[in-house]
Amino acid sequence: MLKSNNPALKAFSQPQTWNDFGGGSATQARSATMTIAGTVQAAGIQLALAFAGAVIAWMGFSKGWLPASAATPMSIGVMGLLIVGGFVLARKPASARVMGPIMSGAYGAFAGLFSYAIAMALGAVWAKNPELIGAGQAWTREALVARGSGVIMQAMLLTIGVAGAMLLLRVFNIVRVGGVFAKIVMFATLAVGFVYIASMLLRLITGTSIPFIHQTGPIGIGFSAFVVVLASINLLMAFQTVEDGARAGLPKFMEWYAGYAVVSTIIWLYIEILHLLYKIYASMSER
Repeated sequence: MLKSNNPALKAFSQPQTWNDFGGGSATQARSATMTIAGTVQAAGIQLALAFAGAVIAWMGFSKGWLPASAATPMSIGVMGLLIVGGFVLARKPASARVMGPIMSGAYGAFAGLFSYAIAMALGAVWAKNPELIGAGQAWTREALVARGSGVIMQAMLLTIGVAGAMLLLRVFNIVRVGGVFAKIVMFATLAVGFVYIASMLLRLITGTSIPFIHQTGPIGIGFSAFVVVLASINLLMAFQTVEDGARAGLPKFMEWYAGYAVVSTIIWLYIEILHLLYKIYASMSER
């Protein structure tokens, strides 16, 4: 079984049996254990809720239901929920039946909010480019979002492509992450998480962020590319834990836990791909 420091995968860190979770007899264990098909179903439901959360968040800002000033407190609130909820799930995986869908919807809302912000920021970059038609004119927020929203579909298609490739690598047993490499990936994931949290706190306290890595220069693009690769490997590891959990005969509720692990990693991958595309396009427009 894969050992992980990732809160979304923590419950898979040690080999578990039905009785480890306070379950019943061995007969009950055989009739109510985690399966790959059940995990796919649970992941599908949570992915649909995440998509709904993203659409609601996008519509909330695009239709003016929510003021632009609500973006920052909403982001902080959602991130807080995801961090606390992740550790709750790690300690009480049985709560995944309820917490998984709730957190998937919240994570989707964050992705929708982030997508709207990126579309508007990229639209603003292109609108200010003197070589583009219409540059220099007065732009509304809606017009800027419409101009930059094409990057959203590109990020979605790339996410689907990467996720599909990782799934095929696992289905055909081409790559299996383990040993020292898995530990390196886990520590790198924790390091990136700490960097993001530190950057968020720094922005709240001082109004600035960690230099270079969030900018559109070579360092910023390189950092985002690294995180995209890291998220892709984490997704491969999430698929791997689903297979390992089903093989180990974990309790049925672990399908929801594993489903959330897959969904949250896919959303993380999408956000990082979107951020990388923004940096690339913005860098090209600044030349």
